[in-house]
Amino acid sequence: MNSCGLVSPISGFFSTISLVSWMCAQLPQIYTNYNAKSAEGISPSFLLLWLCGDFLSFTSCLLNDVVLKFQVYLSLFFLLNDVTLCYQYYYYNSSYPRKHLQHLQQQAVLEQSVFSGESETHKTDSIHIRHKRASSSESSSLTPPDGPRASNFGSVAIVGAAMQAGVAQAQPILKPDGNAVTAGAKGASGVVSLLSIANHASVDSVANIGLVLAWGCTFVYMSSRCPQLYKNYKRKSVEGVSPLLFGSALMGNLTYTMSILTSCDFLYDSNKTEFFWRQLPYILGSAGTIVFDMAYFYQRYLYRNAGANNTVMGLEPWTSA
Repeated sequence: MNSCGLVSPISGFFSTISLVSWMCAQLPQIYTNYNAKSAEGISPSFLLLWLCGDFLSFTSCLLNDVVLKFQVYLSLFFLLNDVTLCYQYYYYNSSYPRKHLQHLQQQAVLEQSVFSGESETHKTDSIHIRHKRASSSESSSLTPPDGPRASNFGSVAIVGAAMQAGVAQAQPILKPDGNAVTAGAKGASGVVSLLSIANHASVDSVANIGLVLAWGCTFVYMSSRCPQLYKNYKRKSVEGVSPLLFGSALMGNLTYTMSILTSCDFLYDSNKTEFFWRQLPYILGSAGTIVFDMAYFYQRYLYRNAGANNTVMGLEPWTSA
């Protein structure tokens, strides 16, 4: 008990460092995408594999009775960040360009209507000066405002119609969000159904399901970096990818592994052999990605001077790497 009391704070320290590292990993990337109004640098396959891996990890943590509490919270935090990154990629790839184009069109219509109004005003003033002596005092006082008033009214009418058209065109863009909410609700109901089935199943069956999900998560994690590394290789650039994403991921994976290996359950528990085998997919899933995280920094060094020559980056559809 005394030995465990000495080791437990060490495991807790590594757990805290891992959590902070992962907070510093995805949040800067989310801010980078928001600040640039673009997610061009991120591979969609990388995002989807990461989301799939974190979902499997979170589900396996719920079903595996030997995981540590911080693993459940960390998996949920990862999942929420993944959803945010995926939404950013969809929004800046699909919805945002349409809204930006509509805004530019509205500005063009407004500028054109203002220019037309100024031209009509100058034309009316010249006609008024030319026929000033031939016109009556009453008509000369009424005629000049008519041109500008008609022009301003036409400008407001055109801009109003353009704004209504923009709203009408923007409405279908909201549909995918609705579908996403529906899909999320279905996913949540699926998890609830899975948990309800698990409650009626034996403890061993639930643990085995959690172990299978954990191994599936491991393979997804270890392959998730490949699409991003390949995209960097194709572009000969790492533009648009926050270095904190991979740097903090590297630190997070190291400390995540150390938190498990220094835990009391791993070192002093009577069932530490069973604990090790059930924790093995989580250990491999975090430690196995370290090589890929280091490969990113090698690419960053290799393409350090390529950013100036690579000013155009095309968005990729979800189906491409």
